[in-house]
Amino acid sequence: MIVKQFFDEPLAQYGYAIISEGEMAVIDPARQEKPYLELAEATGSRIVASLLTHPHADFVSSYWAIAQKTGATVYASELIGLLVPKWTGLKDGDEIRIGKVRLKAYLTPGHSPDSLTYVLYDEEGREYAAFTGDWLFIGDVGRADLRSQAGNVQKQREEQARDMYHSLRRMFAILKDSTLVYPAHGAGTLCGKALKSFNASTIGAERLDNWAVLLAHQADEATFVEALVTGQPHIPKYFPHSVEVNRRGPLSYEAALQKVSVLGPLTEESAKRRDPHSTVVDARPAYLFRKGHLRGAINIPLGKSFNTWLGSLIAPTEPYYLIVSSPAAYETAIEQVLAIGYEENLKGVFIGIAYTEESGPELFPNVEVLRNDGRAYTVVDVRDPEEVGAGRLIPHAIPIRLAELRERLHEVPTGKPIAVHCAGGYRSAIGSSILLAAGRTPVYDIGEAITRL
Repeated sequence: MIVKQFFDEPLAQYGYAIISEGEMAVIDPARQEKPYLELAEATGSRIVASLLTHPHADFVSSYWAIAQKTGATVYASELIGLLVPKWTGLKDGDEIRIGKVRLKAYLTPGHSPDSLTYVLYDEEGREYAAFTGDWLFIGDVGRADLRSQAGNVQKQREEQARDMYHSLRRMFAILKDSTLVYPAHGAGTLCGKALKSFNASTIGAERLDNWAVLLAHQADEATFVEALVTGQPHIPKYFPHSVEVNRRGPLSYEAALQKVSVLGPLTEESAKRRDPHSTVVDARPAYLFRKGHLRGAINIPLGKSFNTWLGSLIAPTEPYYLIVSSPAAYETAIEQVLAIGYEENLKGVFIGIAYTEESGPELFPNVEVLRNDGRAYTVVDVRDPEEVGAGRLIPHAIPIRLAELRERLHEVPTGKPIAVHCAGGYRSAIGSSILLAAGRTPVYDIGEAITRL
């Protein structure tokens, strides 16, 4: 038996392959199906099963593309309501055989009403590992507030949190302490709030050191529910959309890539030809954006969290253009775009820029001015509420979470220069570009200088 873990760093997402006697199963594969197919070829295995733990909100899965290319059977909870032509719905206790090993499905609602945990039993019939999806993480559990308006089965967050309480109590009475825990995410995902930086654990370790598991066994249901629904990160705009994309069976990576129009370098002529009603997302580094960009563009610098912020700020139905600095940057950016299914409304990608219409936002010249007084400026703090609650860096700053800034621009007063800060400089670059795009001038980015406060 072989268990292989795959990792998509930008979304902190884990997918898995299980191989036994020439047969292979994949669990929660990422959008790019190629690594899974290559593993099957390298090991001489035939992919016979493509499994989902639940319809993921934060990434688009290749489960259907893999099934189409290999003839594998798709398995998921009978509650999920997949819209693909052929799939097998599982109920609690159903089993699947892969070579000489077997997977047993347990219904584990809490993060998702249709969540399944797959427990793997080895060739000797011993309980070996639990593939927990977003139900159980390392040090945390999945948030309960993502399915109130998405999916075949919809539940409010308090109801889901109650389900989580009972799922934890039930499953930790069933599973052995030695059983490995293989989750669908690690630290950095927005599907939980307190994940640890490990890629695997055991049931025994989680029993002793997972705040949610401990609380579920030590407190009453109401106390647990309040703790789970409090302090969760923002919900990106794309999350409900991804649930539905996964239910209907996403296109293969190659087919999705063919839908992307590469427009060459941005010139004055091509800038005039673009759809004026579409948003422009400039993914170049902030220092290049400051030197010159298209009027109205939003700067989301390409990095490991690029697609999270793209999907947080740009609605899934919002048409947009993308600007990148080089062919290499294009490859990185488009992989992140496809990972969240955002190729659907991408009007085109400009690689390189030879034409600009304005510059800015400028870096704030002297951050000490803001600490000493700074009342001549409107300061906007784009950190999350939990960060602001832990301590204000500039006392008179207006707190507006970055993910909500485009919808809350009316809360930023006019009449003074605006300075934007976060905790380290990445989010303030985005936030200051949003304000500049909205016509607020002058706008300053405090950037990394905030760390000196």
